[in-house]
Amino acid sequence: MRRGVAVWMGCALLLCGAATAPARDGQDLTGEELRVEMDRNVTLKNYVRRNGLPDVAESNFLADRPPWEDHEVTLYYLERHLEIGFARASILGRPDIDLIRYERPLTDEQVAVLGRRAHSLAAPAGRHHMAMADGHPMGPAERAEHAAGRAEEAANRVEAAATAAERAAERTEAIVAKMETMSASASRKK
Repeated sequence: MRRGVAVWMGCALLLCGAATAPARDGQDLTGEELRVEMDRNVTLKNYVRRNGLPDVAESNFLADRPPWEDHEVTLYYLERHLEIGFARASILGRPDIDLIRYERPLTDEQVAVLGRRAHSLAAPAGRHHMAMADGHPMGPAERAEHAAGRAEEAANRVEAAATAAERAAERTEAIVAKMETMSASASRKK
C-alpha cells in the first residue's frame, strides 16, 4: 500500500513539473526583466551593450540541466534576421559560466511573426539604458557612427605601429649593413 502511494505521489509530482515547465517557455521579457538578466549574465550584457537592445527578448525553459541553469535568454534582432541565445552554466555548483548558447538566422516568416511581438525594451525616462553614449540611448545611426569612430581610432593605432615597425626595420638594416662592412674590412686585414 505504501509503495502504491509513493508511486502515485511520484507520478503526480512529475505531472505537475511537466505542466508548469511550458509556462515559462517563450515568456517575453520586459525591459526591466532583460536588465535583470543582463546583470546576471555578463556575456549577454556585453552583447547588448555592443549591438543595442533587441526587438524581442524572451526567457525559455531549459530541460537539459546540469550544468545549465533552468532557463536561457533569447534575443531577436529582426532587421538583422538574427536569433541569439544566452545561458549560464555551473561549475562546482556555482553558475559561473556565461556564454552564447546558439546563434542562428531568422527566416522572413519568423521575422513577420516576431514583428507582432516586438515592443520597446528601452528604459523608461530617467532609467539606465545599456546602449548609452554621453548619457543618452544610442539608436542604430549613433551606434554605427560610434563604431566607425572606434574603427578609425584602431586604424590610426595600426598605422602608428606600422610606422614604428618600419623605423625599427630601417635601424636593423643599418646595423646589419655596418656589421657587414666591419666584417668585410676585418677579412681584408687578415
